[in-house]
Amino acid sequence: MADIYTHISKVIRDLREKKGLSQEALAAAISEPSNTVSRWETETYRPSAEQLEKLARFFKVSITAFFPGMEKLSDVPAALASATRGLKKDDLEEVIRYAEFRKARSALKQAKAKPKAKGERDGNK
Repeated sequence: MADIYTHISKVIRDLREKKGLSQEALAAAISEPSNTVSRWETETYRPSAEQLEKLARFFKVSITAFFPGMEKLSDVPAALASATRGLKKDDLEEVIRYAEFRKARSALKQAKAKPKAKGERDGNK
């Protein structure tokens, strides 16, 4: 499997291009410095879980779209179903987004913990 950050950079670029946005326009739309998107797409910087959440919300995709092999949550487990019963649709969607965010953050932590291959770029941590 390709490095997780290589996959993330490709997804960001693909989503941006599908929407017909320049890197600068996307950066402005999500309140990031103008060169940040370029640096994500070239893997010079590594986006944080919080930045990926901003991108996911902007593009109206699950944060798990940035991670290979992670499927979007389709069923709420029984324990969560009981705890969330009676919530409005928007509130339930927010609970699901939070769970996906935590899962993505965990994946990023695991990726950072892996030892780097000799000569690999350091990037933003």
